[in-house]
Amino acid sequence: MSEGSMIVKVATATAVVAGDTDWKVHLSTARAAVRAMREPTTATLQADMPNLPDWGYLPDEWQAMIDYMANEQPN
Repeated sequence: MSEGSMIVKVATATAVVAGDTDWKVHLSTARAAVRAMREPTTATLQADMPNLPDWGYLPDEWQAMIDYMANEQPN
């Protein structure tokens, strides 16, 4: 896995799309984008565990990862 702050990766991608070179000004937008993904869709869950009637703890694990990324401090 690649190391580095995921929130910085999202902010950098947002900056690139905006034609900007300073990812720091896009940090709040990156956090909002990540938070928008907090509730996994059925399709998202099925992508990891297809054809299962119950995804167990996967939705909780997904939310924990999203919460971590949304609140992480840039490194």
